[in-house]
Amino acid sequence: MLWISTNCMRDTPLDIALESIGSLTRGVEIVNSGVHHIPAVSLLESFPYKYMVRMPQRDINLASIFEPVRQAAVAVITEQFEFASEIGAEVVVDPGYITSPADRSHAKRQLARSCVDIIRAADEFGTRFLFRNMGKNEGYMVRYPEDLNLITQIPLALDIGHAHVNGCLPGFLHEAASRCLYLYDCREFSEEHLEIGRGTIQFEKVAASMFANGARGVIDTPTFRAAHNSLITLRRFGIG
Repeated sequence: MLWISTNCMRDTPLDIALESIGSLTRGVEIVNSGVHHIPAVSLLESFPYKYMVRMPQRDINLASIFEPVRQAAVAVITEQFEFASEIGAEVVVDPGYITSPADRSHAKRQLARSCVDIIRAADEFGTRFLFRNMGKNEGYMVRYPEDLNLITQIPLALDIGHAHVNGCLPGFLHEAASRCLYLYDCREFSEEHLEIGRGTIQFEKVAASMFANGARGVIDTPTFRAAHNSLITLRRFGIG
């Protein structure tokens, strides 16, 4: 089963988005921000879906060199783990960022501390979580396969577009470290999320990696139509 992210209806109230996405799949990733901030478990339980929850990208920084900020990020994620445990959802977390290259060594140590903290929190609530690789901005942590040593013991949700624009998608696919892949198309020079088939990603290789590792696919396009069309295209590759 292919999953679909609520990103495809990001300006639509969550209840309406869930109802619409349900016409395509029973696996839904909710990006828990903006109009898709989850108000209560009861809303999600009213639909017969399986869920993933993705934390906001810029509001949470597990690699912050400012310890109070790092601790606050851990606290927010811990709350999300407790919530996710009630609906049996996995949580996808971004590994953070820096604002100055000079801070990278310090940020790596901070991210390592955060990993210890949130692994402990996930164990407490019985919640599974994944880190996502990041895009081409040099301030982001975990952009390349060699950065996986920063998040040891934590599975990767492979964003194939981020890997593609960083020129390292084959390396990530070879690592076989991912049990979840974000699926959309893009070109080498742009992180724009395109309908699958409108960019330059070679989905034959993506499909082969997914089959080999039993990975889940989450369609992450900017419009509902693009999600629908991508679903059809992916089935031609035998995905879904």
